[in-house]
Amino acid sequence: MHFALGKTLAERLDINDKEGLIIGSILPDALPAKEKQERNSHFISVFDDGRYKWFDSLTFFEKYRQEVMEDPIYLGYYFHLISDNIFRQTFYIDMGLLSRRGEKSLFEEFYRDYNLLNPMITENFGLTRTLTVPERLRDTRLYRDFGFEPENLIADIYADMQMHIEGELMHFDMDIVRGFVEKSADVCMKEYAAIKEGRHVYTKYEMAIENHYSKSGK
Repeated sequence: MHFALGKTLAERLDINDKEGLIIGSILPDALPAKEKQERNSHFISVFDDGRYKWFDSLTFFEKYRQEVMEDPIYLGYYFHLISDNIFRQTFYIDMGLLSRRGEKSLFEEFYRDYNLLNPMITENFGLTRTLTVPERLRDTRLYRDFGFEPENLIADIYADMQMHIEGELMHFDMDIVRGFVEKSADVCMKEYAAIKEGRHVYTKYEMAIENHYSKSGK
């Protein structure tokens, strides 16, 4: 879904380097699962004595402020983190699944729904096998900090786009997917306008949800 969101934002924003924006929008996922966790490419953090958990997009912004303002790769990355927070709110709060946080079976159900929806997501958003990695990516501070493997991620995305499996959806449908993309695009576009004025349109409290592993979140 990040590819779909990146493409949507590239179409709607007045940015010349649309390729860089789209690559940036998928880049946080361009590591094996273990390395994503160890290197914290999603800037996951907790606050208020561990009560709340979120993808700390504001820390990312402060760390790479100049690059976000100048380089669409970083801007796309920033949008990815924002949309991950929106996705968690959609998944857990809007869909009423908060009580199932931490359940392995819930994530298995989610990925099964995602695989079932892949052909529809691909068609609905006009996704094509045209992702390319800018040569300059490996010269960025972001790449030096995390050592991403974008070619492997792109291969996985293409495999997902070609996946066709049968079954019944348990949680998601295309209305939810479209709603998530539209809401994320709206927030990201408003945030893009805001950061050019030296402000943000959200706070960590508006984006975070209670941490499953905190005492209050059990």
